[in-house]
Amino acid sequence: MDVLIKTMKFITNLISSVIIIVGTIFVILFAVGIQPFVVESGSMEPTIKTGSLCFINKRMPYEDIKKDDIIAFKIPSGSYVTHRVVEINNKGLITKGDANGNVDNVITTPETYLGKNFFSIPKCGILVKKTQTTSGKIIVATFILVLFIAGILLGESSKRNK
Repeated sequence: MDVLIKTMKFITNLISSVIIIVGTIFVILFAVGIQPFVVESGSMEPTIKTGSLCFINKRMPYEDIKKDDIIAFKIPSGSYVTHRVVEINNKGLITKGDANGNVDNVITTPETYLGKNFFSIPKCGILVKKTQTTSGKIIVATFILVLFIAGILLGESSKRNK
């Protein structure tokens, strides 16, 4: 029984530590101007796969963007797109998804520019999207509650064993 309690404590501590570390990383990235976005289409494959979590550096100045940089920008529908800069002219940045045959029908200007792609994590965006649904939020809240209760119960049982 003692081995089971020690194993459960270890697992609870490990999961809690991972949650704290990941949360801290996201807070630090946000504080330095890096915002995550979920890639929802295959327009940038194979460079950035559908379902990736893309981190955009919002502090990268528009003027510093060069040809071949991957940027995020807002389109007229209000959505954000992450594509590669293929040309720069006096009207703005001409972009294209790596998997697309044609350039985008919008020109990115300083007003629609969001930032430059810093890095991306494949498939991580799928998990983020799932946690944004009602059922995903319930699952996450339940998981945190179970983790909290397990920590309390395991702490109590180790106090009783002493």
